[in-house]
Amino acid sequence: MSIYMVMSPIIGTLLGLYLVCLGLWELGVGLDRKRFITFSFTGLFLIFIIPDIFGFQLNINNFQ
Repeated sequence: MSIYMVMSPIIGTLLGLYLVCLGLWELGVGLDRKRFITFSFTGLFLIFIIPDIFGFQLNINNFQ
C-alpha cells in the first residue's frame, strides 16, 4: 500500500476538521452566513466522504 493512499484520507480529515472549526467560528462571529455554510459543508464532505472514496475504514474488530 502506498504512503499516499494512507496519508490522503488523514490529511483530508484534518483539513475537514479545520474547515468545520472555521465554520463554527464564523457562526459565532455572525458576519457571513454563506461563508459558514461553505466551510461547514466542505469540512463535513472531507470528513465523511473522502475516507470512503479511498476505502479507509477502521476495522476495530480485526485489530491484532
